[in-house]
Amino acid sequence: MNERKNVKNVLIIGAGGIGTTLVDLLVPALERIQLNTNITLMDGDVVETTNLGHQRFSQENVGIHKVNALFNRYSEITEYVELTAVNENLRNAEQLENYDFVVVCVDRPEPRRLVHSLDVPWIDLRCSADGWMILSSDSDAALVEQMTPDHEPMSCQVKGALDAGNLEFGFSVAGTFGAQWLVQKLRERRGPVQSIGSLTYGSFEFPQIKKNSLEVKA
Repeated sequence: MNERKNVKNVLIIGAGGIGTTLVDLLVPALERIQLNTNITLMDGDVVETTNLGHQRFSQENVGIHKVNALFNRYSEITEYVELTAVNENLRNAEQLENYDFVVVCVDRPEPRRLVHSLDVPWIDLRCSADGWMILSSDSDAALVEQMTPDHEPMSCQVKGALDAGNLEFGFSVAGTFGAQWLVQKLRERRGPVQSIGSLTYGSFEFPQIKKNSLEVKA
């Protein structure tokens, strides 16, 4: 019998392209290495036909809350991972209480900033087209603030790309970073700190930031 001792609580916010890729990599990995973990999935959206192809859902999931679809996929076949589905969007700090690790993979700055204010380890997974951006609680706070400006919600696919037959996979890279970070953190090892790049053009450098009146490179 599996004895659940010293179990860590993980919150994953967002069940789109990044979030579903992350879950599909993470849950089987934790089962394989027999690492007891409680994972809460938080997202208020339902699966739509427009999500299929770049989010890990099937036609049978259309009309179901995204987190419920993920819960149904894994809840009956996991021994070491306990899943909880929360059908709501992140709106306030109280929703972030009592977690040991938090992953945010949504397309709006407001929930990202709520996560950035936490005292527990967090990672912020972002993508656009074939590009990705990863920031974490180990990143420079000034860099995190600079890279989180106000903007309207945006899809991981560039506007008009899907209609033109051009689906790009930056979301899969971001989700993979998240899975690696969580496995390493749960094992009390070093995980990825930050990254920015493109599948087509390779790694990029983060912009310079100003800190204590001195310009330094992140």
